[in-house]
Amino acid sequence: MDFIVIMGPQAVGKMTVGREVEKRLDAKLLFNHQTIDLFAHFLGYTKETFRLSDQTRKELFRAFVNGEENTANGIIFTLVVAFDLLSDKEYLKKICTIFTEKGGRVFLVELETSLEIRLERNGSESRLEAKPSKRNLAFSKQELLTSSEKHRLNSSPGEVNEFIPEAHYLRIDNSNRTAGQVAEEITAFIQQTEVEL
Repeated sequence: MDFIVIMGPQAVGKMTVGREVEKRLDAKLLFNHQTIDLFAHFLGYTKETFRLSDQTRKELFRAFVNGEENTANGIIFTLVVAFDLLSDKEYLKKICTIFTEKGGRVFLVELETSLEIRLERNGSESRLEAKPSKRNLAFSKQELLTSSEKHRLNSSPGEVNEFIPEAHYLRIDNSNRTAGQVAEEITAFIQQTEVEL
């Protein structure tokens, strides 16, 4: 039972890479906006929407680790983490613990690229198709810029291993690589971990 978290700033390519990883492993993708947009469709992007989204994810993860007839061996989950906020780091740790407490393996994959490349990717067709809240490009661009100024959206060296030592951690600069190439590296990393165990 695996929990594969693909994290990084907005528009770094988490969902696109996650879709490619899903093709290569016995795991199903849950990208961040699937639960957010479910509730936002009815409630708008409110505090209650984000509360319900987080609650739903945790309940899904708990049901999965206790499930006997799951449709896959793992979950691929995409997430933006503000590493300057203890609450974000604690949330990441809590959802990882749901898996490790039941004997599952956790893989934390962090993607990084430049702000310029992220701004280009922000308007990609697949992103806009999958994420209704990003279709207002002016708003989405401003949100991306504001969060980049306000928060540290990539970790410092050693930070992830120190905070969640039980996880297997991989960091990838995906600036000039296709989603398929990145997915191949992630798959190889996970398979190599199986060999080492």
